[in-house]
Amino acid sequence: MILASRVDLIVVAIYMVVMVGVGVILSFYNKDASDFFRSGNRMPWWLSGLSLFMASFSVYTFTGASGLAYRAPAVAFWMYFTNVLGIAFAVIILAKLWRRSRSTTVMSYLTERYSLSTNQFYSWSHLGMAIFQGGIMLLALGKFVAVAMGTDLTATIIVCGLVVAVYCIIGGLWAVAVTDALQFMVLFPCALVVLFLALYEIGGPAHLFTDAPPGFWEFKTQEFDWAYLIAYAIMMFFAMSSGSAAQRYFSVKNEKEARKVALLTMGFLLIGPIIWLIPPIVTRLANIDLASITMGLNAPQEAAYGAFCMKYLPHGAMGILLAAMLSATMSTLSANFNLYAAVITQDIIKQVFWKEATGKQLLFIGRVVTLVMGALVTIAAIIQAEVKGGVFVLMITISGVLIVPAGIPIVFGLFYRWTTWWAGLVSFCTGLVIGILYLLLGKNLSFTQQIFFAGGISAAIYFIPGLLHKARGKYRENLDSFFGKLSTPVTAEEVGDTEASDVGSFRITGWTTVGMGAAAMMLTFLDIPLAGRMINLAISGLMISFGSFLLIACSIAQRKKRKAAARILKAEIS
Repeated sequence: MILASRVDLIVVAIYMVVMVGVGVILSFYNKDASDFFRSGNRMPWWLSGLSLFMASFSVYTFTGASGLAYRAPAVAFWMYFTNVLGIAFAVIILAKLWRRSRSTTVMSYLTERYSLSTNQFYSWSHLGMAIFQGGIMLLALGKFVAVAMGTDLTATIIVCGLVVAVYCIIGGLWAVAVTDALQFMVLFPCALVVLFLALYEIGGPAHLFTDAPPGFWEFKTQEFDWAYLIAYAIMMFFAMSSGSAAQRYFSVKNEKEARKVALLTMGFLLIGPIIWLIPPIVTRLANIDLASITMGLNAPQEAAYGAFCMKYLPHGAMGILLAAMLSATMSTLSANFNLYAAVITQDIIKQVFWKEATGKQLLFIGRVVTLVMGALVTIAAIIQAEVKGGVFVLMITISGVLIVPAGIPIVFGLFYRWTTWWAGLVSFCTGLVIGILYLLLGKNLSFTQQIFFAGGISAAIYFIPGLLHKARGKYRENLDSFFGKLSTPVTAEEVGDTEASDVGSFRITGWTTVGMGAAAMMLTFLDIPLAGRMINLAISGLMISFGSFLLIACSIAQRKKRKAAARILKAEIS
């Protein structure tokens, strides 16, 4: 069954145009490669935190995770709350260290910490993996949208990939972060209204437990055991400690703001699962029919969130919800596009092929690379659409092979100094080879075995040599220099004035959100029942409220800036 009406399709189309338009506006923030890939360390912490939160989930949250909550809610909550582990560790340790590393990319510090060969192996190997993983995410998005809107899958994949690539090319990390914030402003009002409708349908939060069948909330399922759940938590620890998370930490002014990024993200990750997962649970408890809606998914229960929305959301609101689901995966894709374009530009082209390239030249190269990345990811998604098996299985398989072996040297390299220069390279390479060999030979390691076996071998290779051999010579000097930098706070002189960008991001995000909310308010005049009009009014009203809050924050920020400038001027005169 197609979820979208003509009105809903118009809503989604307008949303796409807005995303590209924001990229055009944010292009003026990019003067060189530093601005394009890490916002010149001028990004406000709240914007970086919202961007990181939005990059932490995708349309899978409303499909595969929805199906898991439908049949095993305790397991679903566990798997989502494990995202908090890496962020909590960042609050305590990693956010500060990532910012003090003064990195441009996640890979760039590996040259100084280990060796150029380590940096290059990581950069090249992650390039192929990034294209494959991006293709999986784009495929998941395309499958959902194509069925929901009744469009051709290949055409849907191409359009979605093109939109993401275009605003990343134009606006860089600024566009990624601001569009992520706007996607939050669309997603959260929809999700809050759906949550309210779900709780109203069931009669209140207490009925989630009193109306549940026996054993519904027990922490068990035939599909997952404790070993799997612990392995998943380990994988998510490394996933949330590097990658796009690291990029958000070194895009802000200093380590204090980097820690605020982690704190804000952790707060949303704690409340997010409650908002996402309760509607599919209510779908189960209220016996809402799933037979009439499949949405092209692998199992009927994966349509639980969509089935609930079909029953309660009117036209217009469904279009906003589809745009919100679209935004969830677009934010993850845009983060990966910018992240790996930075790796190719800064770590491969800059370090190996064109060492004398200027910031403006690298900016041009970064945009070209982003376009190429978008094209390759789109092609990968189209090819993988022909592969049998679920998208979730593909993602878990490749993640199990890559994330833990790669994450050990990246994460521990920031604070564990007792290791040899080659340990990071050999550790990652060994774990990667073990996983790939099993995949090619058809003797697939299970996800749990990938994490504990391949990851355990990688960890042993990383930690043990350093206990037997002390660092010497040039490597010892580099090591002392690197950890000396990590112990040195970022000074104000390193960043410079950020007044224009702080206030500008408040203003752009706030006014755009208010504008989108005002446009959504027109949906209350559709020829639909009064209850549907009230739902459209509630969603648009929340969007306007969120945007107004940002504009108020903008005014407060401007006032503080003026008072600070006045104090400085008075001190200079006196």
